[in-house]
Amino acid sequence: MVSILGITGGIFGITGFVLSIIVTIRQAKIGKMYAQEHAEKKERHAHGLNMYEQEMTRTERLMFLTDRIFDPYIPKEFKLPFYKEYISMKGNGTAVRFWQLEAEREKKLQQLA
Repeated sequence: MVSILGITGGIFGITGFVLSIIVTIRQAKIGKMYAQEHAEKKERHAHGLNMYEQEMTRTERLMFLTDRIFDPYIPKEFKLPFYKEYISMKGNGTAVRFWQLEAEREKKLQQLA
């Protein structure tokens, strides 16, 4: 009777040990998967922040250029570099393009006179 209980207990003990190893391995795989997902999410977030910073830098530069272009105290001939940079940055100001054409027309009129 004692040997039957011993054998049964041994079988249950070995089975429990094997199951605990299987569960531990499975938990390790799940943990690794979650860690990888977290790292990917963190990388996507960092990329998004980088893109946001670049866009903000571009926007701030365009605003600076626009301020210089529309500053009435700066002569038009000194505004030309600001015009060119604004347009090269693909600024969407049609008024800025109009002012550039106007400045070029004034130059041609001054050269003719």
